[in-house]
Formats: sequence, C-alpha cells, structure tokens
Amino acid sequence: MRCCKAALPITLAATLAIPFALPAQDTPKIAGPTDSGFLLPNGWTISPVGRQVPLTDLPLNILPLADGRRALVATSGFNTHELSVIDLKEGKQVGSQTARQSWYGLVKEPDGDRVWWSGGGGDRLHTFQLRGSELTRIDAPEAPAKAQPKAKAKAKAKGQPKADRRFRSGLAIAQDGKTLYSLDIEAGTLSAFTPGEEKPRVVTPVGIRPYDVALVRDGKRLYVSDWAGGTIIAVDAAEFRPLAKIRVGEHPNQIAIHPKDDRLFVACASSNSVSVVDMKRGIVTETIITSLFPNAPEGSTPDALAIAPDGETLYVANADNNCVAVVDIKAPSRSQVKGYIPTGWYPTSVAVTPDGKTLLVGVGKGNQTKPNPVPKEAAEKQDTGNEGRRRRLPFPYIGSTLSGSLAIVPIPDDKQLAAYTETVYRNCPYADTLLTNAPYERKTAIPTKVGDPSPIKHVIYVIKENRTYDQVFGDIERGNGDPSLVMFGAAVTPNHHALADEFVLLDNLYCNGHVSADGHPWSTMAYNTDYVARNWALTYSARTGISDDDDDDLQRAPSGYLWDACARNNLSYRSYGEYGHRVSQPDGSTRIEGRVPGLVGHMCPDYGVGANVRDPDRVETFLREFAEYEKNGNLPRFIVMSLGEDHTTGTKPGTFTPEACVASNDQALGRLVDAVSHSKLWPQIAIFVIEDDAQNGPDHVDAHRTVGLVISPYTRRHHKDSTQYSTVGMMRTMELILGLPPLSQFDAAARPMFESFNAEPDMTPYARKPAQIDLNAVNSAVAYGAERSQKMDFSEYDKIDDFELNEILWRAVKGENAPLPPAVRRAIAYRPAPKPAKD
Repeated sequence: MRCCKAALPITLAATLAIPFALPAQDTPKIAGPTDSGFLLPNGWTISPVGRQVPLTDLPLNILPLADGRRALVATSGFNTHELSVIDLKEGKQVGSQTARQSWYGLVKEPDGDRVWWSGGGGDRLHTFQLRGSELTRIDAPEAPAKAQPKAKAKAKAKGQPKADRRFRSGLAIAQDGKTLYSLDIEAGTLSAFTPGEEKPRVVTPVGIRPYDVALVRDGKRLYVSDWAGGTIIAVDAAEFRPLAKIRVGEHPNQIAIHPKDDRLFVACASSNSVSVVDMKRGIVTETIITSLFPNAPEGSTPDALAIAPDGETLYVANADNNCVAVVDIKAPSRSQVKGYIPTGWYPTSVAVTPDGKTLLVGVGKGNQTKPNPVPKEAAEKQDTGNEGRRRRLPFPYIGSTLSGSLAIVPIPDDKQLAAYTETVYRNCPYADTLLTNAPYERKTAIPTKVGDPSPIKHVIYVIKENRTYDQVFGDIERGNGDPSLVMFGAAVTPNHHALADEFVLLDNLYCNGHVSADGHPWSTMAYNTDYVARNWALTYSARTGISDDDDDDLQRAPSGYLWDACARNNLSYRSYGEYGHRVSQPDGSTRIEGRVPGLVGHMCPDYGVGANVRDPDRVETFLREFAEYEKNGNLPRFIVMSLGEDHTTGTKPGTFTPEACVASNDQALGRLVDAVSHSKLWPQIAIFVIEDDAQNGPDHVDAHRTVGLVISPYTRRHHKDSTQYSTVGMMRTMELILGLPPLSQFDAAARPMFESFNAEPDMTPYARKPAQIDLNAVNSAVAYGAERSQKMDFSEYDKIDDFELNEILWRAVKGENAPLPPAVRRAIAYRPAPKPAKD
C-alpha cells in the first residue's frame, strides 16, 4: 500500500517550520473582510475563487448535465432544502424545486428526463421531471412539517439500527435506466427499485451506516461506503448479496470510480485521506493524504470528491481546511497531491463538467460570516421546516445565518495552481510545529512546549450550558458588556461576578460550537466530525436526523476526547456527568456510567444527570470524593464536570424559575471553588469554566461570545484579559498543563491562555458569596411561556427548542412586552503570528 502526502511549496514550508511567538492583543480585533478574503470564527481565513452562485446551506450534491451548460445542485442544511438548476455560463439559478427533508443522493435517468433526490428522514425519493431548465415534481407532495426531537435516536445495539426509523441516502442508477439503487442509513440496507415503483424489488443489508453507492461500468457490482464501519462493501448486482468488506479510512463517505481502470476512490473524512481500492483484487493500494501538512491530526475533513473525465486528476473537498486538493492520479499507485484551490467556508461537494474544463464546488456555509440584526418581517420569512417556530422568530437563529454557494472555477494550469496553493497556506493558522510547541515570550505557569513541567498538576474542567457573555457579565463595567442585555446579572450570579473580579475577567472568549449537538464535541474533542457538522443542521431545524450508536461510531474522531488523550499518556481522569447516562441495575436502582468507551469505569456513579438534579447537589457529590482524594493523595490529573442547571427548564409550571436555576448553578460553582481553594491541593490546581455553546442568546459583540472563568493560584488576579480566545484555546491550555499533544488541527492552531496566567502563585483562597435570591422559587401556571415550556422535554439539555427557550427566558426575566434584541454575529479574529522577538 502506498501512502501519498502533499509536498509543501519550498518557500512556505521553510517559513511555516519556524517557531514563532504569539502576539499581544492590546486592542481586540473584530474579524471580517480582509485584503485577500474573510476571517472566520475559528481563526482560519477564506479566499474563495471563481464565480459564486448563492445557495442555501450545505450543498451535498452536484450533478453536471450532459450539455455542459447546466448543473443540478441540491442543498440539505438548516435552511430551505432546494434542488436548483444552475446555468454555468451565466452563473445563476434558472430553475428550482424545494423539499422539506432531503440528503445526499442525486441521480438522473441516463437517457430520460427523470431526476431522483434522496429524501433523508422523509423516507422517500423525491422525483422530478427536468425539461430544459424547468423542474417539475412528479411524485406525491410531502406531508406537512412536524417538529422532530433534536436528540439523536439511540440504536438498540452496536451495528443494529432501529427498525422503526428510515433515512434515505446515496443513489445510483443502471446505465439502461431500468434499476434504481437506494441506500437507507438507518436500516443499513441497499434496495433495488424499478423506477416509478414505490416498493423495492430486492433489499440486502450493507454495513452499519451506508452513505454512498456506486455502480461499476459493466453493471455487475456495486460498492457501498459504510460511514460508521470504516469499510467499502462490494455487492453482486445480479444476486444482490454482499461479496466482501474492504477496510479503508475513518468515516468513508463519497465514492468515485475511475472512468478507465479498476480503481475506486473514497473520501475518508476523519482520516484526512482518500483510500484507493483496487476493485479486482479487493484491497487498498494507496492512501492519499489530503491535509496541508504531513503530520496534521484530524481537521481537514475530506467529504467529497470527483474525477476529471480523462481520469488523470482527482479533486477532493477538504471541508475544514476550506480548500480543494488537486491530485494527479494518472499512474496507479503513484498519485501525488499537486496543490490546493481555495474555497469558501466548509466545501461539501465537488464535480467536474463533462468537458473537463470547469470545477464546480458546493460551499456548505457560504463565503463569509455576517452580523444579523434584521427587521422582524424578514425574520418571519425564514423557513426552517417548522411553521410554529417561524412565527416567533424575532431575529435569525444561528442556523439561519448560514448560507451556501456554488463556485464555478476554471481548471487552473500549473502556474495558477501554485498561486492558489500559496493562498491556501497563507489562510491556514495550523502548522506541524504547533503539535509540540506554542512559543510565548512571557514566562507563566503554562508550558510552551508539550511535555514541559508545570507547577499546576491537576485540571478541573467545568462545562456549563448555553449562556452568552452579555446575559451574565454585561453589567461588569470594566468589561466589554451591554447592561441592557443582562438577564442573570450580579444579583443572580454573585459568585460568577466575584470570581471574574478576584481572578481574571475574560470578555473576548468564544464558543467553537454553534449548538449543544456540536458544542460538546468541540468542548471535549476540539473537533466535530462530518456527521456532527451535517446532522445538527437537520435536527435543529426540526427535521429528522441520523442516529448514532452510544459508542460514538460517527461522533468520535480518531484522536478521541481529552480523557482518551489522558489514557494514552497514563494520566488519571474522572468524569462527573459529562458524557454520562443512567444505567439500570438488577436491584432496580440506577447508576451513572460513561456513554462513551473511554469513560466506562471513570464516571462518578452517584453524580446526577438531567434536569431533575440541582447543581449544588452535584457539587456536594464531587466534594465527598474530593475529600477522599485529598486524604489519600490520589486526585485525578484531569476532571471534567457537567454543571448545566444554568440551562434552566424555562417557565415549566412547578419547576424552578429561570433565575433560581441560574442562581443555583452560581452557588454550586462558588461552593466548588471555595472548597477546592481551601484544600491542601489548591497550589496544584487550575479550574477552567466555559459554556458548551452560547446558543443564540443576546450579545452585542457576537452570539458565540460566552461566559468563561480561569481560577487558580497562578491566575492573574484582578485582571481583565481581552485576548481573543476560543473553546479549543482553553482546551490547548489544559493540554499544555497536562503535557498532552493537541487532539486536532484546531486546538493546535488555537491561542493558549497565556495572558491569563502568572509564573508565581497567589494562594489566597476564595470565599463563596451567598445567594441573593430564592433558589427554590418555582414557576407558576401563568408564567410567560408556561404552556410552551410544559411541552418541552428537559430530560437532556439538547432535546428542547433552544431558540424558543431563549425567547421565553428573555421575556420571563425582562418582562412580557420587552422587545428582543437583535443577535449579532461576527467572525472571531485571528492575528497571524510574527517571528520571535530578539533579546
């Protein structure tokens, strides 16, 4: 097997290999347009090339038509699902149809005018007639929209999808047009249909979560990518039975079959690679690494590919690197990455026109971020598939701020490709040197090299739920806050305010995640897989999503979570609630156990999860164990803790009021810090606190800006740190303390929190501030939004409609007639690092 890696341009390779010092950020910088592109929230820059045709978000399918003039493009994201006819010469949409639910999978009748588009969770194949540029639906209309639960459906057992769920995915059609092949991700099956018939002729099982299907040129075999199983499955088309499983990279998604020989190419999103399969021998003969740097961990996310008609060039969409890799595949087993083409934000599909002269790139999140104060009447026109939510949208929800596009790019010659490649490298803040070094000129307790010692030996990482900075800290005068947006100020959160005052105030900290579904992976894995990035757009828009097994076949990246990194490096660790669930015992009782493999046996069994347990009780459970650790000298090096009562239960009658929930969370955190800071272990501890996401609460700077705290004897006391930080930057800081290498390209490239720490400790302990409101106040039946809150499922934090909850919370706290403020969204700036300063 041959492994092909990209060769860096010599000048850029030399430059990027030089260690650098992170710059000071005296004046926070708001990102946006630059001279060469646009700064994104994660610190990467985009410089899209080609003509851009605006679309809705997440275009998963591009199908160039035989005339070379038009292409079909289908979007399947948070906003309207749309099948568009694009005139490539004019660069505009000339026809379209919409669907409420759709997914990857688009084919056209070889010698006819019918088009089929996978219906995803709608369990149907959308069928259209294409005449000229006019699309006409010829199947039955879809059923009216119904709200779907956001929480992922659990499979009964590993590899056994739920029998009562269906989700249509990849499609293929025979050359004679007489057989249509369709995958079902949930059922784990491949079906063969006679076009026009509703029931399949035959069905066969194919893996755990089949994603794409391709038919070989002679029509005798089909090949299926198993998204969760990491395999390609060969199927006999005549007998309709699986023939073989071929192991490839992690999260194999789109397949392309070479037009002239026996090679199959499959993009493997979590392996930064494309696996090349020899279909005759049934083995992988090459692994083409598409990441920009040879040692890069996960984070490139190849999620789509296409082969030029002449069979000499492969194009691979690197979603998280915002580029397309151009690979020379003329000689089997001698493939070589030639360079990269810059794209917009998160490319999700790629195709080549029949004449081989034009590359078509579907961009998942558009070409920029933007602020979103819009008139109410415009907000009411948003279409997320849930009519009830639309009527109450006072400003765009985070998903509705995303857009998409089709980039029409002339195939570059070698000179142009070299220029494009340099642009892609300039836009990338990651370099392999960051895997071991995060140089900084000011000496602090945070090491600048992985593995160097730190006086801090133990990390306590507290993950809370869904608050913006202004909701809690907008009343702090020395911070960049807006008092008019405060919902849970000093009277409700006296300990948060005191901790920000006595330790360090972070007023420029941002969540990497958009919502809880991707917020928790970002907060614990420094990454979200292609599954998470795509699936949350469905479930948070009230559509049906794709289930995943409890052992995280689809959610988990190869490097795993922070606790997995601890296990690899022989560090002790324990979780208090994070990624835990209740497990029934033979005696009828329940205990909390890890719901991912790395936490099994490392979870506090008595720590409460869900909305029926209060945070002070959770902290007391932790402190009982902490006392034993202190006594025995065996405190785990890494502790992760879920304190999520600040999520609230809205105004559900009989439950605690929003203010009481947030105040209870505040008391729990105060009690935790008080006890730990008065212990003999305090000199060796750092406590990090952050929300998993900010979930569209009001904030005058950016709706991703959030509440965060860093608490340690080595924290800079009474300090305001306005350096722009992120979730993964906080994680990188913890990793450096613990001697752990980065998990992904994103925490490697993120700025550690050096400015928040000193080299010398201040051992002054913290004294908890008493509650100033009634922690046991309950919602009445006439509270604002009580009836809607009553219908919400608060058993897990991400099961409810967060946008609706925020609207209820705002008016319950501010007053029923209080106008909702417009949410503001901007990109988080990343300032390129200079060379080290000389002494």
